[in-house]
Amino acid sequence: MWGGVSGLIAEIKCCEKAGATTAAVVMAYVCIDTMAFLALPTGHDKQGRTEFIAWVDKYLRGHPEQPYQYRGLDVYGARCALLHAFGSEADYHQKYPEAKKFGYHDGGKHAYDQAQDEHLVIIGTVSFINDVVRAVGAFAEDCKADADLRARVESRLPAVLATFPVNLM
Repeated sequence: MWGGVSGLIAEIKCCEKAGATTAAVVMAYVCIDTMAFLALPTGHDKQGRTEFIAWVDKYLRGHPEQPYQYRGLDVYGARCALLHAFGSEADYHQKYPEAKKFGYHDGGKHAYDQAQDEHLVIIGTVSFINDVVRAVGAFAEDCKADADLRARVESRLPAVLATFPVNLM
C-alpha cells in the first residue's frame, strides 16, 4: 500500500546516487508535499503552505550537532524558491522576511553563521536528503501508532503516484 511513497524515496536516493543532487533535493521537497497531503485532517483534500510547515515542524529533524535546525517557515520558502524559481529566493521571502534562504552544497554539514548572514543557511544536501527520509520513517511510525492518522493516510495513498515495470502492463 505504501508503494508510491517507497517509490518516491527510491527515486530520491537514485538521483542522489547518480550525482543529480539538485534533482534529489527537488524530489525531497516533493516528498514533503506528499507527506503533508497524506497527513491532512479528515474532511480536507488539498494541502498548502500551512500543512507543509506543520509537517516539517513535526517531523523534519537535523542531527543535534548541525548548526542549523529546520523550521517549517524556512523549508517552505526554500521549496518555493527552488521549485518555482530554481533559486534561493522567492516572493515568499518578501512576504515573510524572517524566513531564511537556503543555498546548497553536496556535503553533509549545514553552514550557518548568524554573524555573517542571519538570513542565509547553506544546506548540506546529503544531510537534508537523509533527514527527509528519516522524517518519512517517523511519520510512518506515527501512522502505525495512531489509528485515525493511519486511516486518513491509507485513504489517500491511492492518489500517490505509483510506477510499474513495463512487463506488468
